[in-house]
Amino acid sequence: MKKYIYTLILLIISLYSCQDVVNVDLKTAQERLVIEAMIKWEKGTLGNNQVIKLSKTSSFYNNTLVKASGAIVTVTNKVTSQVFNFIESETGIYTTDTFVPILNDTYQLTVNYNSEVYKAEETLFASPEIIEVTQSVEDGFSAEDPEVVISFQDFINQDDYYRVSFNQYRPSDNKVIDNFNYTYDASFEENNVLSDFYESDDILTDDEFQIAVYKISEQFYNFINVLEAQGDSGFGPFSSPPVNVKGNCINTTNKAHYPYGYFGLNQMSFATYTFE
Repeated sequence: MKKYIYTLILLIISLYSCQDVVNVDLKTAQERLVIEAMIKWEKGTLGNNQVIKLSKTSSFYNNTLVKASGAIVTVTNKVTSQVFNFIESETGIYTTDTFVPILNDTYQLTVNYNSEVYKAEETLFASPEIIEVTQSVEDGFSAEDPEVVISFQDFINQDDYYRVSFNQYRPSDNKVIDNFNYTYDASFEENNVLSDFYESDDILTDDEFQIAVYKISEQFYNFINVLEAQGDSGFGPFSSPPVNVKGNCINTTNKAHYPYGYFGLNQMSFATYTFE
């Protein structure tokens, strides 16, 4: 009996101790610049209005986004030498309304921040033509869940990589239900009509889908795949340890003080579809 009472007391003490919050004294990593510089040009528009966002990494326990203010941000067309200045319109957000997108030209991003210069280069690719958008219940993984299917034409005799985005909006609830992005390597299906689909058991009649398709570089394709693998790992006891996912931006002043993020340029084809 005494042994039983002693065991019960230990159990109660252990349960109370589980309620204590333990903050581990983690070593503070070096603060780094985070560059969000995706130039998006919707086909059929001028593409002159563009936005670049700068922020800084913070400590593990700080959930607040630390914006990077006071930077000098430019994008230069290396073929024509035309320079586009991005002005800080609000803290950490840099904008321009004079950008001129030219297909297949190479652009260079330059960010001067805290006496350090960051640079990146990327080519502006043309987007593929969207052929059609349909709906089905047979083309996906499930024979019961509905899906929205998009078809587009691969470029002839090119090694192409694509990014397809499905944005599901529900007018009856006035909210976005989901946003799904898929990265596509077309090297095994060259010169063909390609298709991709979004499948969900939460697709209702009158749901609206905005679908974007654009060509990306192989470097961006690899960057996205590593980034998504990190996000899907779960970081359990048997998962691979996380790695720093570096983009194409480099610190030309101090290479050891590298930034995070990516500089990319994309012409984008859009289609809107209402589920019936």
